[in-house]
Amino acid sequence: MKKYLLFSFVILALVVTACGSDDDSYVATDDGDPEPEAPLTFETNLSDMGIFSGNLSNLTPEENVHLYDLNSRLFTDYAHKQRLLRLPEGEAMQYNNSDLLPNFPDNTLISKTFYYYEDESNTASNKIIIETRVLIKTEGTWKIGNYKWNNDMTEATYTDDGSIVSVAYLNAEGITQNIEYQIPSNIDCIDCHHIYEEKLPIGPKLRNMNFNPNNGTVNINQLQYFINEGLLEGLSNPSDISILPDWEDDNFDIFEQGRAYIDINCAHCHQPGGYTPTGFLLDFRLETAFDDTGIYSRRGQIEDRIQSNVPGYMMPKTGRTIVHTEGVEMLLEYLQAIED
Repeated sequence: MKKYLLFSFVILALVVTACGSDDDSYVATDDGDPEPEAPLTFETNLSDMGIFSGNLSNLTPEENVHLYDLNSRLFTDYAHKQRLLRLPEGEAMQYNNSDLLPNFPDNTLISKTFYYYEDESNTASNKIIIETRVLIKTEGTWKIGNYKWNNDMTEATYTDDGSIVSVAYLNAEGITQNIEYQIPSNIDCIDCHHIYEEKLPIGPKLRNMNFNPNNGTVNINQLQYFINEGLLEGLSNPSDISILPDWEDDNFDIFEQGRAYIDINCAHCHQPGGYTPTGFLLDFRLETAFDDTGIYSRRGQIEDRIQSNVPGYMMPKTGRTIVHTEGVEMLLEYLQAIED
């Protein structure tokens, strides 16, 4: 009887081994599901981050990477910006009953690439690509990294250090523009991207993505596109979300334009928990009642600082080296309007 039982166990073991998976790399958890994705990390080279496919300088997103845009944009020395979002497979942004940032799942990646056209009147001309800023969320925390492009536009390399890049291009009127473009250090990035002790994205608030970008990829309301593609859950109707006015759109009145510009360009530092220079404690968030913002009482300083290029005094203090002519013209009209 013992010999019979031993023989049966041997046969059973051989059958189990023969019927096992052909894929020795498969690892299952106790409930039979594949192991979760490993936390994202910053690779040395941008080409290894899984953001772009093909020739890197074409800035062609990988298949699982989605283009998005903002209705009102932060000024950075007239640089163009390509904004991309990658969510982990099978997961989505979650609406949290707020028109601000949705809840992003772990292993979300957000990138923003800054570039100029050699000839701004011809978008088919070569791009001068300077930097790609990357945010990744792991274990509930956002991490910030930056990649500086080489002169040949063939690769970008991770760096924590700030630097200056000399850029020359033709503007839309055919006039040569020379920019001493400043790539921020990691500390500079953290200054702008933190609220209290938490690091956060600045741009992709639902209210700032609630529009039709008509960019050739997304030709309907952007939030509706996210919903249709399964990228945003918990929200069924974009009309439930407010809209951050486009500060460049004269269909909005000057009060809406002014508050929108100040919100997207300044409020990430000037709000409770944000980085704010001593003696300039303000709350520039659009959702803050005007009388509580400090805009009126500090309108003279605001007027001076937005027209200044003096380091440490000019505002915003990071992200520009020249005065934003169109933005300043609109803001001066706004500041005069609130004074009247």
